[in-house]
Amino acid sequence: MDRQALPDRQRLILKEVVDRYIRLHEPVSSRMILEDYGLAVSSATVRNDMNELETHGYIAKPYSSSGRIPTKKGYRFFVDWLLDLSDLTKEERHEIVEAYAARCLDIEETIRRTAFVLGNLAGCAGFVVTPRLRDARLERVVLLKMDPRLAFLAIVSDIGIVEHGLVPLEEDLTDSEFDAVMQAVNSDLRGETLDEVRDRASEDGPDGWYERSARQAFVVLGRLLERTVHQHAHFEGLLNLTSDLQKMVPGEAMARFTKLSRAIQDETAFAAAVRGARSGREGIVVNIGDFPLAGFEEFSVVSCSFRPHEGVLGVVAPIWMDYGRAMSTTSYIADRLQTLLMTSCARDLERTGS
Repeated sequence: MDRQALPDRQRLILKEVVDRYIRLHEPVSSRMILEDYGLAVSSATVRNDMNELETHGYIAKPYSSSGRIPTKKGYRFFVDWLLDLSDLTKEERHEIVEAYAARCLDIEETIRRTAFVLGNLAGCAGFVVTPRLRDARLERVVLLKMDPRLAFLAIVSDIGIVEHGLVPLEEDLTDSEFDAVMQAVNSDLRGETLDEVRDRASEDGPDGWYERSARQAFVVLGRLLERTVHQHAHFEGLLNLTSDLQKMVPGEAMARFTKLSRAIQDETAFAAAVRGARSGREGIVVNIGDFPLAGFEEFSVVSCSFRPHEGVLGVVAPIWMDYGRAMSTTSYIADRLQTLLMTSCARDLERTGS
C-alpha cells in the first residue's frame, strides 16, 4: 500500500507510533493510542488498524505479546510527513552563531567546529563533507619570512583559508625577495580555481618567471594544494551514539558501533556515498537504513547541502532518532555555514583594503 493511500486514521496512528517510540523508546500499544487521542472508536478498531499497518510493513512486533515499533518503512512515512520542523531555541541559535565568530574563515577549523556543534546539538554524530575546493578561486597568497629558509604560507580562497603552515625553502631569501615573490604569485594567479593553480604548478611556470625563488614558492604552493583539493569528510560526536545503542539493542550495540566506526574511516568512500545518496538533490535528504555504504544498515543519515562548491553536512544516528530535531538543526546550521562561507572573506578584504 502506498503511504498516500493510507486512511486518515491509520496515518494518525502510524505518526503516533513513530513519535512515541522516538521519545520513549518502548513499544506502543493500542491502549496508549486511545488514551492520547480519545478516538471515537473501539480498541478493537485501533488494533485492526495497527494490524493493517503491520501487514503493510509500517510497524512490527519485537515479540509476540508486545506493542508495535516502527520499521524503516514506518520511519520513512514519518519523515516524509514531517513538514513542520521543530524549532531551535534562541539559546541554541546563539550557540551556533558564537561557534562561528571569526573573520576570514580557516576552512579546516570551521569544518571541525561545525561537525562538533552539529553533533552536540542534535545528540548524534555530526559530519561535514568539505566543499569541492578545487572549484574555489584563489583570492591571495600570504607569505611571511620566519627564518632565511623557512616561511609561513597561507592560501586564501573565495570562501576562506584553505591551507596554511610552515614550509621549508631551498635557498635564503631576503625580505624584499619574499615581498616580490608574494606579489608575483598574487598578480599572476589571483582569480584562478585552485585546481588550475595546482595544475600550473606542475608546468614550467608562468611567462616571465625566471627567478628561482619565485619558481620555488610556486612549486610549494602546488604541493600544498595537492592534499587540499580532494573532497573529504570530518566526523565529531561518534560516541554520542553509544549510550542509545546500549539502551535499545544491548546485545548488538558494540557490533553496530564497530561497523559504523570502520565505515567512516575511509573519508573518500563516505563522501562518495553521501553524493550517491543525495543524487544531486538540494536541501534536506534523509536515508533510513538505505545509505549506500556498508555499516550503515541500522542507521539513518540526515544531510543537507550548502554552498558554495557543493558542500554537505548532516548527522548520523540509529533509525529511532528524533527526526524533527535532526532535520531542523541540520537545516539551520547548513544555512548559517553557507552565509559565512560566502561573506567572510569579502568582509575581511573590505576591512583590510586588499
